[in-house]
Amino acid sequence: MKYKINREDLTNIKITAIQDILPNESIGIWVIDKPMSENSRCLFQNQMQKKWWETDDLGRYCNHSLTPNTIVCLHNDKVELTAKTLIQSGTEILVDYQTITECIGYIPDLNF
Repeated sequence: MKYKINREDLTNIKITAIQDILPNESIGIWVIDKPMSENSRCLFQNQMQKKWWETDDLGRYCNHSLTPNTIVCLHNDKVELTAKTLIQSGTEILVDYQTITECIGYIPDLNF
């Protein structure tokens, strides 16, 4: 695992690379079709075909950007994050929340 949950600012918990992550390198599973622990958050909404769950680290703390450094890839029972560009150590890992709509039907609340 080349990232950590960064809790230095408790008003903005985020995922930060702890090693360089190369373009097209898999970062990890963002959303999965079953809970990983009791802390997993269910994303189910009425328009969805089935329930999806955030993973405990990437799914829960990966922040939104309209210019993300990741690509979302759907693989049957999981949504995986892949590096879009070189993500240098110390850089926040970002995802475009709107891409989850295309994958699983979940509509995130972007009014934050």
